[in-house]
Amino acid sequence: MKFAFLTHYFAKIASNTRSARFAARFVGIAGIAASLTACSGINDSWEVKGGGFIKYSINDGEEITQELGRDDVEIPYIRNRHHYLLIKIPAGSSALNNQLSIMVNEPKLSKNNVVAGYTWIQIDGTPKGILKGDSNYVTIDQKDDTKWTAFINLHFEDCRSGKCNGELPPILFKGRLHYWIAEEDQ
Repeated sequence: MKFAFLTHYFAKIASNTRSARFAARFVGIAGIAASLTACSGINDSWEVKGGGFIKYSINDGEEITQELGRDDVEIPYIRNRHHYLLIKIPAGSSALNNQLSIMVNEPKLSKNNVVAGYTWIQIDGTPKGILKGDSNYVTIDQKDDTKWTAFINLHFEDCRSGKCNGELPPILFKGRLHYWIAEEDQ
């Protein structure tokens, strides 16, 4: 009798052990599947495919975040043979219908002047506002094989009324650029 009880007791423990092993395997597989699902979009990131964003304000107003695609920023000698930095917000990519072009010739880590003929803004589809004044610069604080960052401070002629008016105070454009170079371009 004693042995029958022990046999039944050990059989119950073994059955529980099998169930525990099955449960542990299930939890392990579910955990791996969840982590793979969580990482599924990792190759869609700016660090991999290139691109970034610019956060900016106009006349110290509301901060606007504009996403930049891989082709919206041209880094010197990355997929090209030129020596300038070109930042663009193309038509149709801004929800506010703003467009922008900023060019820096031979950019360096520090305060850089912008190229006047290639730097302009259009706000809500108005005519292009050109640079005004002499306090226009792009301060690059990171430029390496993977990422470029910069502070942007520009003054543009005010064309928001549908025509440019040099007598109005200039539009102040202040922003911060973050741009990642695509892995395949590094």
